[in-house]
Amino acid sequence: MFIRILFVLFFTGFCSSLFAQNKPLIDTTTRAKGFLGGRLGTGLEGIQEESAKWKKESKAFIDELGVKNIGIKSSMALRKVKKKDVYKDEYEGVKTERRMGSYGSGTRSTMEEFQVVKYVEDEALSVYQQEVWWFDPSQSRVVNSSIKENKTAQICHGPYRKIVNQVVVEQGYFYMGAKDGRWENYGPEGELENKTYYTRGFTAGSEISYYDADKKKIKEVIPRVYGKIRGQYLAFYPGGNLKEEGKMDDSVRVGRWREFHEFGTGGRLKKEWKYKKDKFEEAEPILMAERDPQGKIVYQNTQKFD
Repeated sequence: MFIRILFVLFFTGFCSSLFAQNKPLIDTTTRAKGFLGGRLGTGLEGIQEESAKWKKESKAFIDELGVKNIGIKSSMALRKVKKKDVYKDEYEGVKTERRMGSYGSGTRSTMEEFQVVKYVEDEALSVYQQEVWWFDPSQSRVVNSSIKENKTAQICHGPYRKIVNQVVVEQGYFYMGAKDGRWENYGPEGELENKTYYTRGFTAGSEISYYDADKKKIKEVIPRVYGKIRGQYLAFYPGGNLKEEGKMDDSVRVGRWREFHEFGTGGRLKKEWKYKKDKFEEAEPILMAERDPQGKIVYQNTQKFD
């Protein structure tokens, strides 16, 4: 009996010391934020602070990479692309209209995309421009010839593209019927074959001399391509009429050359000359024909141009 009483007392004391070492589930000494003012432990304490800290560190890391405002830049880039694709109805301050021509068939099926001057009163062709690029509705294509009194001519002005068998073969810009800026030619596989720069009809870099100090009356145009004298040579009278024209190949006259009277009742063509085919051929120029101011032939060579 005595032993049983001792065992009960020992067991009671042991349990009391055990409960004294453990903390209660409800901590009445703490008032941290949380359920019931932090008095009830949830196991989620500190997660909000850790999340804010992680967000701050992530932002600092992205800033170091130089990719700030990712969403803003992406949307701005998208707007720029859309804006670039928008069709503009003017070029160099002149109102234009879009046109499209098509001709040919099969592998030679050709389509042209271009713009023309919208209002006739805005057309301002240069007196020094010998050939004008314009759209001929009757042929549904862009042609290069003298307009004269053609009332159906629609002057090309603005961007131009030529597509053959669904491949772009030529593109560039026109200014009042004259080639302007950079022009490119492509092969059947879309490879760039040639590029030429123009300034209102003349190859860029050409040597242009004038009769007047204001540089309004052109006297002579010596063509230059990549530093070499190559292309169409032109000389004018003070009034603007063409005096002489022909092609040059590395400073050498080649092909057909023509001289003109300043005025003429029967046409202004004065002389036609035949020069060698290229700069390597050795041949003297041959006079092919000569006319007086009334257009009457005073000399005719029986030889033909090649």
